[in-house]
Amino acid sequence: MMKVYLAGYINSSVMEQCVGWRKKIRQHYESWPGGKYPVDFLDPINGEDFTCIKNEGLYGVMPPHAIVHKDYTAIEKSDLIVANMNTFGQTRSPAGTICELAWAWQMHKAIVLITDENSYINHPFINYFASWIVSSVEDLLEKKIINQFYKAWNPAQY
Repeated sequence: MMKVYLAGYINSSVMEQCVGWRKKIRQHYESWPGGKYPVDFLDPINGEDFTCIKNEGLYGVMPPHAIVHKDYTAIEKSDLIVANMNTFGQTRSPAGTICELAWAWQMHKAIVLITDENSYINHPFINYFASWIVSSVEDLLEKKIINQFYKAWNPAQY
């Protein structure tokens, strides 16, 4: 079973969008023709009480060290990182997601970046970290990018 970490923005003001893109990816693979695709998704807001999440993200729900340690461990356990850089119109930077990208790169994890912002696409560090850049969740699913990584890392089936 391949593990995919869904990194991205967390903010109570746009919680529906923060959760929505993650759900869309998970549901796509859970309803795969012939049964669930052999991928598990790790999600930093999985199981959280959304009413406790603030505009600053998970800060306040748990101590900062716990947030960092749980996310670091999730990156460590993952085979692939899907990082959505969208802030859904909010002004706070996606600093946590950027830290997760650096950890993933340092751990030699493949990273799929979801963004249409040139400031990320053309940034030398972020562009270098990304194994693949797509403009949207729909683009990720249409191109079957997670499937491509799964097939490369698992026994061939003909």
